[in-house]
Amino acid sequence: MTIDGDLLETTAQDANTFKGFGYLSCNNSSRLLLDYKWEQPASYQQILQILFGGRHPLMSLLKVELGDDANTSSGTEPAPKRSAEEPANVMRGAGYQLIADAKRLNPRLKTCLLRWGEPGYLRPLWVAVKSIDPDHNVPETAYEPMYQFYKQTIVAAYNQFGYLFDYVDPDRNETKHPMYRWIKWFANRLHTDQEFSTDFPIEQYHQIKIIAADQNYETDFGDAMLSDLDLLNQVAAVGYHYNTDDSPAQAYTQLADQHHREVWYSEGIAPMTSGKYRVRATSGEGIGGKQSGLDVANRLIKSYVRSRRSLYIFQPAVAAYYPGVNYSHKELITANHPWSGYFEVDNVGLQIMRHFTDFARAGWAEDGAWRYLPSACDSGVGGTENLDTHTDAPSYLTLVAPDKRHYSLIMVNDSATPRRYTVTLRHLAAISQPVNIWESRGPEQDYAAYDENLKQYLGQRKVVNGQIEITVPAYAIVTATTLDLVDDLEVRYTRQLAPRTNDLLNLNQNVFYQDSFAYADRYQANRGGTPRYTTDQGGAFEVQVQKGRGVLRQEITEQERALDWEYSYAPNLTFGDDRWRNYTVEITMQFDDRLQQNSPTGNYFGIGLYQVTDVKGRLESAPYVFKLAVDGSCQLIKNDQVVALSYVDGLDVAKSHRLSFGISGNQLTAQVDRQVVFTYIDTENPHYSGRVKLGTGYYHTVITKIVVRKTNHADGIQYQRIDDLDERLTYQGGWQHECGLGNTIWNRTLSTGRAGTNTQFAFSFAGTGFALYGRQTQTSHLKFEVDGKVVSPNFIPQVAADKVENTVMLGLPTGDHRVVVTVMAGVYMLDAVGFYR
Repeated sequence: MTIDGDLLETTAQDANTFKGFGYLSCNNSSRLLLDYKWEQPASYQQILQILFGGRHPLMSLLKVELGDDANTSSGTEPAPKRSAEEPANVMRGAGYQLIADAKRLNPRLKTCLLRWGEPGYLRPLWVAVKSIDPDHNVPETAYEPMYQFYKQTIVAAYNQFGYLFDYVDPDRNETKHPMYRWIKWFANRLHTDQEFSTDFPIEQYHQIKIIAADQNYETDFGDAMLSDLDLLNQVAAVGYHYNTDDSPAQAYTQLADQHHREVWYSEGIAPMTSGKYRVRATSGEGIGGKQSGLDVANRLIKSYVRSRRSLYIFQPAVAAYYPGVNYSHKELITANHPWSGYFEVDNVGLQIMRHFTDFARAGWAEDGAWRYLPSACDSGVGGTENLDTHTDAPSYLTLVAPDKRHYSLIMVNDSATPRRYTVTLRHLAAISQPVNIWESRGPEQDYAAYDENLKQYLGQRKVVNGQIEITVPAYAIVTATTLDLVDDLEVRYTRQLAPRTNDLLNLNQNVFYQDSFAYADRYQANRGGTPRYTTDQGGAFEVQVQKGRGVLRQEITEQERALDWEYSYAPNLTFGDDRWRNYTVEITMQFDDRLQQNSPTGNYFGIGLYQVTDVKGRLESAPYVFKLAVDGSCQLIKNDQVVALSYVDGLDVAKSHRLSFGISGNQLTAQVDRQVVFTYIDTENPHYSGRVKLGTGYYHTVITKIVVRKTNHADGIQYQRIDDLDERLTYQGGWQHECGLGNTIWNRTLSTGRAGTNTQFAFSFAGTGFALYGRQTQTSHLKFEVDGKVVSPNFIPQVAADKVENTVMLGLPTGDHRVVVTVMAGVYMLDAVGFYR
């Protein structure tokens, strides 16, 4: 390959500036960061520092979803406006203040706004947006109300936080049918609107750029841009998702190279399965493999080579929602323990991405950003989303400073065969400078530190006769740069760890959790009424002050229901620690007795126990659910099936009621106003732990108090859970360790053992018991040895779903223990191990 400085394009403005990475805050993914911010500010600041801080910030853009109070795949993003008359409230949700906080660390941070659906008050006008021809079926009378939704939100963000958005997409997220007429109308209205207060920066507002159309796989918008001069003139940037290739006519490459339009990979995965687990996979791919950090690096390279994408946006960069929702376990940072401040960083994925941003100035032309050099970029890796074929093909990217004084070459090798590159240098101010070599790859030996070879400085390579030779080992990424950063502590690898331990949400000996919503005024206002530690999966639950006291009210009625992005279920929320077991949820609540609809069972209140997965965002995602309707009818539901019915006579819906639903061992008890309505013994594959879910119909149901009590005060608690590929577990014999699996499995990893005298796993812990998690669809037999003694020679794990305990062994003496488990018969699947004390 040749790096020829004369071929560097420096007049294309932002069409070929290296923009690095973006952070997409959408569908509830940043929600719990609000709690980190207000409950554990040190952890919050550290998370922001990792992504946005320092001399080499990883993230150059933050993109937020304009919410609609409906589930947009992983949860609900609140709408800033719920009626045409309501002033926009940008304190709802985490996104807008997240931008403000990130901008304090990186004032150059760009911002983008995109809608995924329409709030209920716009639904009648925009219902045809889900037709096959929304461009013609949505009436033009719908345009101005939608424009005001965007405008008033943008203005509110400026008034509240002092920033204006840089980019706006007027169309729907992942539309299959772009609304070309609407996009052009919106752009014209945006750039000519004069109706603002006197102190508002109108000219800056007019400079907001249009990005469209955020399609998913489809590429026809690029072709439309080339055939419609008005559209081309109005749209500054084009973005699409999960596809590295161009359109058949190479429209996006033409848009960048000939028309100098920005092209973004405007939504892509973060690495799935943390690299610290990947290095233990049976495949032997180290830090590589499908959906790994190396795979994402290859996507970045190939998407530029094939379609000129100059920015890669992670969905999400931070998973600040409870795992188990759709698309769990694909992030750079996991932040779902706000009560303790604990979070986890995928240090492997993070450092792979920093192989790009640490060695080039990322951003836009006004920032002095480095440029891509297309003639020195190539990718022969196969695939369009998951780059899982021909992974031994060349894959490299060259970035050059505008003055040509420095350059960086990033090379990715996601294969078992080392690659050697011969690099020829021409017409560069830095042509005689030696290059500094930085390399990341997996550990040399099993059970070595997973990050022992991350971001290692390997020294310099001298230029000999205008050439350099560089070898990229198997499953590795190498950056060769003229920048001398060996003494830069931000570039040198340091394992990123949370400042706090992963403590259980446990208030005291008797209570796991309680909230009566008596928040301080500042806490209430600055969180937009968001209740502590909850995540909405449907509807909108917000804290209000009624009659001088705080209450939690569900805000969305059937009439106010959003026009869903894809699908959405009745209002429900999730809260708590998924390690909780043996508890009773006590709720003081009052039904909405003013709104009416045909079915009285539509106006209900439900409590769910032991939730661990929630892909569809439903109350019934919890394995145990108790529901009470306004007509007094009651249901007890297990695994989405009604197992018992009951009735409360004379239920007065005008009064508040005390509901409780709890579990002790395998016995469930439900009460209404201290009257038992259900007692149920679960004898068939019971569940053992999980979070709480609360759900209502589309009514203004009010909750005044929540208490989660332990049903047995002396009961041991699960204080820690580790993944099946955690370094604290050792294996021998016939095991298959897989990564990058489905999102209903802890960390997308699973270890499968086939029976044999030597098929064992072992672990040590301090406590009084342990639990084994993992899907069991067929019978297996295990032998347990604890502290050198056989305690169960022929144990049969119960049938279990993903993320559910198949084995619980309690009652061990307090202290340190060593456990050896042998698969004696059948096939056994291990997903995680939990420890009790």
